[in-house]
Amino acid sequence: MKHTAWINPPCPLLPEENRHYDHTDIEAMNHERGPLFYETALHYAQSLWREGFPAKSILLINRALSLPLKADEPILAKWPLPYQALMWIMQNRVEGQFIGNPRRHWQHLATRMVEPNKELRTWRAWACWYLAKTILPEMEFPADPKQIREEQLVKPTRDQIAANLQRLSPANDLEVWQQTLQTIQAAIQPLAARIRRIGADELPMVQKLGHAIWFAYYPGIISDAQISYMLSIWYQPGNMAHEMQARDVWYALVEVEERGAVGYISFEKLAMEPVLFINKLYLLPEVHGHGLGGLTLRWAEDRARDLRCKLVRLRVNKRNAPAIRAYLRHGFHFTEDVISDIGSGFVMDDYVMEKTV
Repeated sequence: MKHTAWINPPCPLLPEENRHYDHTDIEAMNHERGPLFYETALHYAQSLWREGFPAKSILLINRALSLPLKADEPILAKWPLPYQALMWIMQNRVEGQFIGNPRRHWQHLATRMVEPNKELRTWRAWACWYLAKTILPEMEFPADPKQIREEQLVKPTRDQIAANLQRLSPANDLEVWQQTLQTIQAAIQPLAARIRRIGADELPMVQKLGHAIWFAYYPGIISDAQISYMLSIWYQPGNMAHEMQARDVWYALVEVEERGAVGYISFEKLAMEPVLFINKLYLLPEVHGHGLGGLTLRWAEDRARDLRCKLVRLRVNKRNAPAIRAYLRHGFHFTEDVISDIGSGFVMDDYVMEKTV
């Protein structure tokens, strides 16, 4: 096969030669499943990446990871286990090129593995899944909640994955995988931000952010019609200003250096309880993963203590899995389920969550 025009630059963590590799190179291996197969699979993965097929490239890297090569194999000194290559492909994904959903792919692969080398391959798949969930935004690349629910699947922790790689690997999986995670985490730098209480004159910025965030985040959780309806009711500057005057609701903007406002929070002290109730807490999707949600929650908790509240309370849509996990990580717990009729045939189906401060 003659190939003259590459679509993508090469992945620097995969082997590259001038010639193009394709499925015939793998087929020529027959039943050989050793170092030569490993290197050929990585060459083919590089070719597929450069042609613009990242999903297929990932499948070939999976095949390379299916082999129980030992640590002293010379090929591993030349081309280490390809966790870093997978990281690079996911981080450098190109808009318009099909990459599938690596997070869901490895969740399924880890729970459907067969022999040979079933246990090792299962934990390598979970290791790849952990990379995907660390790198890829969950709203774009969600897990498979149906499988989790129907099969009562408990996804492993980082420590569990590490322990099993250490136990099962004949090579140096744990070392390479942990180095890859360190590289990822080093790239996720906290953003320099501040949270600033605002007056009624700045509520149009909250309205603008609300429309941008809700239409980027909520499709698939609630309908577009409900999104539009809720924005029309809750995000009119006049209505928000009335909340500020009638119930002493606070509004604050989350601002990032050199970028300005990227999110907002509103809350109030309940009249009959020592509770600070968070009405709104939203950030633009592109700043998720930089610690701003935790920063905003801690700021609200400080204000709760200032106002002599004992609890912080909020409601969260039952299908908003990323937000629920974030609140659980920050010490909130479930207290009740609430379904509220909000008019025009729409309902809010929420969990109530609380945290002691």
